Amino acid sequence: MRSFDAIAIGSGLGGLTAAALFARAGHKVLVLERNHNFGGAATVYRHGQLAIEASLHEIDGLDAGDPKLPILRALGIDRDMPFVEVGALHEVRSPLFERPFVMPRGIDAASAAAKSQFPAQAKGIAQYFERIDAVRQAVSLMSEHQDDRNWWLWNAPTLPWRLWPLIRDRHATLSEVLCRLFGDNEPVKLALASNLVYYTDDPDTMPFIPFAIPQASYLSGGGHYIRGGSQVLSDRLVAIIRDAGGVAETGREVETILMDGDRVRGVRHRAAGTDEASEELAPIVFGNAAPSVLAAMLPQDKRAAFQAPYQDKLPSISLWTVSIGLSRPSRNFGVSHYSTSILPAWLTTLSGVREAGALLGEDSSGRLTPYGFVAYDQIDSGLNEHPPHLASLVGVDRIENWAGLSSAAKGARKERWMDRVIADLDRHFPGIAGAVTQREMSTAETFAHYLNTPDGSIYGFAPNTRGFKPIAATAICGLYLASAFTHGGGFTGAILGGGWAARAAMRPDAMARDASRQNKA
Repeated sequence: MRSFDAIAIGSGLGGLTAAALFARAGHKVLVLERNHNFGGAATVYRHGQLAIEASLHEIDGLDAGDPKLPILRALGIDRDMPFVEVGALHEVRSPLFERPFVMPRGIDAASAAAKSQFPAQAKGIAQYFERIDAVRQAVSLMSEHQDDRNWWLWNAPTLPWRLWPLIRDRHATLSEVLCRLFGDNEPVKLALASNLVYYTDDPDTMPFIPFAIPQASYLSGGGHYIRGGSQVLSDRLVAIIRDAGGVAETGREVETILMDGDRVRGVRHRAAGTDEASEELAPIVFGNAAPSVLAAMLPQDKRAAFQAPYQDKLPSISLWTVSIGLSRPSRNFGVSHYSTSILPAWLTTLSGVREAGALLGEDSSGRLTPYGFVAYDQIDSGLNEHPPHLASLVGVDRIENWAGLSSAAKGARKERWMDRVIADLDRHFPGIAGAVTQREMSTAETFAHYLNTPDGSIYGFAPNTRGFKPIAATAICGLYLASAFTHGGGFTGAILGGGWAARAAMRPDAMARDASRQNKA
């Protein structure tokens, strides 16, 4: 039995961020990961000749208004992580457009590009970009002064004006705002919100503000990849923990959160597939997992109180991905941008996106799912510098699409969908299908198994609850949520969730309680 200042259950980006921040503050930390490599979704793995990025397409921001930048500074990695700009944020292809729409970096540049493509909507376009920029600036202001009580007191009279962009749209959905700006003009909505599936598949329930913030962040700060893949970031965080005297172990599955009255006192874990169990002590536990997963680790009499804040929250969408290896560079087939959104002919309204998730469960459906295409060889990704070149296709999936199928039936369905999607990609970029030398598909089932999230959730909770304020502290003293379920999905959401958890655990009142408990022990 070992003693630590904190234990992180899971090594996804939120858990590693919380653990690394806590370790950098002088505390001894233990990280326990059930899989055999660190990082959760932030990993790179090799199958055959291909190094495959598990999840990362683009990280937003990294400019002065980015709330995760102070976290990267606190970790000491803001200057030397090998971030690579991707250039134009994405290209959007739809039969509704006269030509593909390219979203450049920069608020003004993006506004000009959209006005050029949709001149009849110029007024609404200008208002849209002004609106998302104002929302992000208001959030940045709040983040900058979150711990400065005097600033809030001195500026109280002006806060309604300063925070008006947040107040104005605090109850609005994405569909409602876009309808006010563009009426029933669906092509411009699809162009501006083509990356909706990075958050949800339903614009009618997606709150506008959580959508606006990352859109403005991508435009203002750019989109970035990590040279060498997301595993580089995960490995760096593990190194920070170990360099500070902490311990990080893979192949260890936590089965029980140990309690001392109403407080956590440690965990019991075992090596996967064995009966060899160990107990470790710590007054703080960072839960890098879904609340439902953590609840099952708690004593029966503690579960209801812990679950109460989350019981009405639905998990986010899941995804399917197809990783392909190309024998020749993607530019040989007319690919000119790092990221491309391809919208099928049946998708004539933005609200229609919510129909996409069920399509993989319909073998007889003639409809093709909308999908994104990322060509990693378009940038200096540090992956597969020689053939095969990595590219990835991604779309919305639901775990029920794969329920009740035999392994053979699942495999056959995957093959059919890979055939269909790659054939459609070939229609946009002729010849690319013939260059595919390797392909493999992950589904909602894959993500549920590997990430251990309900229904294969990728982004934490579905962003469809107005007024729900995520928080790292839980009903269990000493247990902090440090995952996409804390703040939101994506790399930025996971990093912020981990940062919030570490910050909550290091509050003076929390630290005083923990010190008192340790002294009594």
